[in-house]
Amino acid sequence: MNRRSLLRTVGAGVVVGGSGCLGGGGEVIVSVQQDVSVDPGDAWMETDIPNLSESGGAIEYIVRAERAFDVYFFTDESNFERYNAYIKGDDPEETPPGNDEFSQAAVPAEGKELYEATTDNGGNRQPVQTAGPYYFVVDHSNYRMENRVEEFDDPLQAFVDLKVIRNRSLI
Repeated sequence: MNRRSLLRTVGAGVVVGGSGCLGGGGEVIVSVQQDVSVDPGDAWMETDIPNLSESGGAIEYIVRAERAFDVYFFTDESNFERYNAYIKGDDPEETPPGNDEFSQAAVPAEGKELYEATTDNGGNRQPVQTAGPYYFVVDHSNYRMENRVEEFDDPLQAFVDLKVIRNRSLI
């Protein structure tokens, strides 16, 4: 089975398995389920995530790939701007890690030949407790030197399953 087919199959299983997991109410306001290709030194970003601070809400994600990568969830615009400057070739004074609750390095998935980064409990809903704006990033660069990526490495082929859920109003 080729790599994209494997990632898509694994991702589809997650979608089917989690399709009834929107219990507890809420409106899905961002939904991404797609294969992405990220060149060395670059990132895939979802930057159009509405602020959840007034209504409350949650995020859930699973990202899988055959090689190591990082996921950053920025909840501070200035931190994201520093990250974005780094990706564009600048050398910012600081390299902030993103929100500690959601940002992480991918680890080998148990029983699979894939690396995986997820929200708590294997990709379940996790409350977002900070105000936005929000930026979700799948990183394939040397940002913070957490995963070494050489400019001649192959692009990262990943499957991204991301949902942002706004709490429903009780009115």
